[in-house]
Amino acid sequence: MPIRLAKKTGFCFGVKRAVTMAEAALKDREPIYSLGSIIHNRQVVEGLSRRGLKVISDARLIKKGRLVIASHGISPKVAKAIAARGVNIIDATCPFVLNAQKIARRLSGEGYEVVIVGDAGHPEVKALVDFAPKRVYVVKDEKEARALKLKKGRKISVISQTTQSTENFLAVVGTILESKPKEIRIFNTICKDAEERQALAKELAGRVGLMLVVGGRDSANTRRLYEVCKKVLNNSHLIETEKDLRRSWLKPAGSVGITSGASTPEWLVKRVVHTIERLHKVT
Repeated sequence: MPIRLAKKTGFCFGVKRAVTMAEAALKDREPIYSLGSIIHNRQVVEGLSRRGLKVISDARLIKKGRLVIASHGISPKVAKAIAARGVNIIDATCPFVLNAQKIARRLSGEGYEVVIVGDAGHPEVKALVDFAPKRVYVVKDEKEARALKLKKGRKISVISQTTQSTENFLAVVGTILESKPKEIRIFNTICKDAEERQALAKELAGRVGLMLVVGGRDSANTRRLYEVCKKVLNNSHLIETEKDLRRSWLKPAGSVGITSGASTPEWLVKRVVHTIERLHKVT
């Protein structure tokens, strides 16, 4: 059975950077913490936890030590409160996320209403909202954008969660243009890696009988990849590990395409490949 890997799998630059920074910090004896998962991959976070990284939900639990900021960033309010308590911060925020934060802060300061295209409950988006505290809105799609009912004559700006799809971002922009703002500024803050992965996954899904997206279910970029693939090929599945594979998927497939979220380690992708090969031989 032919197995075709997407040209981009494994960690993206920002995730690899965050994991490397956490691993380096763990070499010291000082306690190391993260406020929530530093990346959205359970297997990697569990591995770091076994080596000493303490994942907490409240920074006030830190008595001494250092805090690693997750790749998806942190609210400036929270960062300021943590620093005020004398906790040393290791900022592993993805550079692409940092760029979006700077843009949000600048636009808000210049008097623009800021529309963020993204998932309101995602840590990256929650932090972005705090970088643009004046008249900021979060919409996940064009339906929510239309429900905003923005008034004419306003200065509007639009940015995006870094893991959004270009298609969804442009659809929201088009909807906002219908409100005829006095002025509009549009910044495509989608990570280039995310855009490339989506394009490559879409192309691959059109050439195979089964498409597998490997990654955490709580990972926004992984879910986006799955959505992109599902539109092209109904026989697409999101799996966290090789244990989620079903032999019934393989029998009628003919060929298998595999892509992965940006927070999925390469070793997990390899395990999926080896398991498919083994299952195919047994079948």
